[in-house]
Amino acid sequence: MPAGRDARREAPESVQPGRARRLLPALACAAALLLGAASAMAQPVRAIPDDAQAARLVIATPSAGAPQTATLDGKTVGVAPGLRLFGSDNQLLASAAVAGQKLPVRYKLDLYGQLLTAWVLSEPEQKALKKKS
Repeated sequence: MPAGRDARREAPESVQPGRARRLLPALACAAALLLGAASAMAQPVRAIPDDAQAARLVIATPSAGAPQTATLDGKTVGVAPGLRLFGSDNQLLASAAVAGQKLPVRYKLDLYGQLLTAWVLSEPEQKALKKKS
């Protein structure tokens, strides 16, 4: 540093403490609005197709040598390679994690008759489905 020059510099106007104090209430309001919007978005919205059939699903325990199968109301079907199994909270479930469990679902088959998509039903969804039929 050249001799005679002061090493201290003034902070730019954008980071001066007075400005930050003035912006704090606005930032707090924005954060509160975002948190309110996030909690409203946390409510799961499920888009289950109307033509999805209802059944009890049991996914067979996977084995290394055979393709995976599932049972829908006692009828054995193959499992499509891209199976999407949505839990009651609309999160994807691993088929191996629910293997052997009897789950109330609505499901769609692919063109080959394999299970492609299934939605595990919550208690209110099961009751609403029973009222429809």
